Amino acid sequence: MSGDSIRELIRAQPFQPFEVHLSSGGVYQVTHPEQAFVTGASLYVWYPDSEKEDHVVRCSLLHVTGVEYAERRPKKKGGKP
Repeated sequence: MSGDSIRELIRAQPFQPFEVHLSSGGVYQVTHPEQAFVTGASLYVWYPDSEKEDHVVRCSLLHVTGVEYAERRPKKKGGKP
């Protein structure tokens, strides 16, 4: 998958959360546009963690097999997911 295709998803207005699927079977969720960054041949996905150190995943674009929009779950009564 091309970096330009992923950049389009990141820049989409309104943003829609998506999942990145890798050839290894790994799946990474991007829930906010500032959580992902594409460079020449890599996608970086940042997972902030308030209790521990932040976690960053580097995915080679050669191993990205697909991207799917994340399912939106309806909110329960009271506004909680």
